[in-house]
Amino acid sequence: MQQDLEEEKNKATIKDLENKIENYEAALKKKDFVIQDLEIKVKDHEAALEKKDFVIHSMEGSLAEAQAENNKLNNELLIKSEKSEQEKKNLETSLKTEIEKNSNLQKSLKELQEKCLDFGSRCVQRLKDVFHSIGASSDKFTPSAENLPSTLEYIEGEVDALDEVIAGHADFCALLASRGTATAFLKAGCTHGKIVNRPNFSLSPADLVDIPSLARSIGNRFMTQIWINGGRKMAGDEARSHLKPVRNLYLLLLPSP
Repeated sequence: MQQDLEEEKNKATIKDLENKIENYEAALKKKDFVIQDLEIKVKDHEAALEKKDFVIHSMEGSLAEAQAENNKLNNELLIKSEKSEQEKKNLETSLKTEIEKNSNLQKSLKELQEKCLDFGSRCVQRLKDVFHSIGASSDKFTPSAENLPSTLEYIEGEVDALDEVIAGHADFCALLASRGTATAFLKAGCTHGKIVNRPNFSLSPADLVDIPSLARSIGNRFMTQIWINGGRKMAGDEARSHLKPVRNLYLLLLPSP
């Protein structure tokens, strides 16, 4: 009986041990499952970390590239800014030079205009004096620095007319000289004046080429004794008294055909 109790007790103990072992094995299986799950999670985490590391490395590479590109752009911008600043300084210097050049040109132009005006005024006045001295007149004209071309045109026109005025004045002087010569001969008792005054009396150009010495001497004496002593002044006074263009005066003094 005692032995049976022992056996029953042993069986219960063994049964209990078997249950404990089964429970322990179940716990171990559960722990293995948890460990496997943890290992999977660890692997997933490691994979995620690797992926994050890759992303971080990629981002770091992109950031480095961006920083390099940014530095490159900053350097280019700095170079362009320095170049632009230098170009601005060069432009300002060039503009200042052009302004000074333009100012000097304007100053030179003004000085040239004043010189031209002074020269033109003196020419106009000199021409007026010349015309007046020989009994001619000219249109009233006032030179202007703002319209120098008109001054030059006026002077050119007066110079062109001067040839005609001088020619007319010479004819007028020749007329007065011939009158003075005739008066001298008549005063000396010469009676050939009537012959010279005839319509059919004339001198050819050939007669004036080989002038007799006596005629030359008489002409010289007329210049020294009559023309210089008063004839020239009388001719000028008579011309100025008319105050008409010499061309018209010349036409009036020409003998009728």
